Amino acid sequence: MERRAAETKQERLRQLPLVAALVTIAVGLVAVALLGPLFGGPIEYHVGETLRNQTIGLDAVSLFVVAPLAVTAAMLTRTGHVGGPALALGVGAYTAYMFVQYIVGPEYVARPGNNELLFPLYLCLFALGWIAPVLAWQAIPSHANPASRKRHRRIAGIALPLLALLTFSRYLPALADAMSSTPEEVGYVAGPTFFWTIAMLDLGLFLPLTLLACTAVLQDRQWAHKALYLVVGWFGLVGPAVAAMAIAMYANDDPTASAGNAAAMTVLGLAFATLAIGAYLPLLRSRSAPDSAGLT
Repeated sequence: MERRAAETKQERLRQLPLVAALVTIAVGLVAVALLGPLFGGPIEYHVGETLRNQTIGLDAVSLFVVAPLAVTAAMLTRTGHVGGPALALGVGAYTAYMFVQYIVGPEYVARPGNNELLFPLYLCLFALGWIAPVLAWQAIPSHANPASRKRHRRIAGIALPLLALLTFSRYLPALADAMSSTPEEVGYVAGPTFFWTIAMLDLGLFLPLTLLACTAVLQDRQWAHKALYLVVGWFGLVGPAVAAMAIAMYANDDPTASAGNAAAMTVLGLAFATLAIGAYLPLLRSRSAPDSAGLT
């Protein structure tokens, strides 16, 4: 009994770096949202009206959804629940993904603003965004439980590929326009640097990761469930964030916004959020802690 208690204490001490990373991410996301245009803060991004409206929606999701989820993941990790590290995979992926855009996307010379003042904070959040998943990956047991494995096969075989196809196929007309000699698509014209940054991340990183995760689950690879948690968690946060961006544009009478696009993005965002909940639910319902003997 005493030996088991000592092992549990040691395991929780090993998870302190992940807990600290998640809490710092939560605090950083709150700070960015409060300082930015969401609440009329002192930080103005070097972007035009359309992208400013999009950052308002994005900061709202970071503040009201992702930051609380990061705190929840930290609390679960602190108590030894395996759901904490699993949630951390999605939280970290979202954070790193978003802050590449915050750093690279703005047009620092062409447009007024002062968001460069937050570069140290952005850099910290970007770094923690990939450090947290690395730490979380090691804290998740190598094998998924039977209930999760069965559900993950359905997600990887049907739901996720269909939603991913619907999402990534939207790049075909956008890229055809952007690669032409006279781009006209309003989203591209509003921020070419943002467009290419997001396209690189989506098509060069998360599309291959999605294909890899789905294939690994269907082949019953030992690490497959970890990859699926990362990808589904990312989709489950980025999908609602994109919906919030479209809603903010429409609410602020952005000339490039439409009710139809806001509605479509909301439906897609809710679909990804539902998919993520379905993937995580069996794990969150369990009371299991990470098994230090089964880590990879």
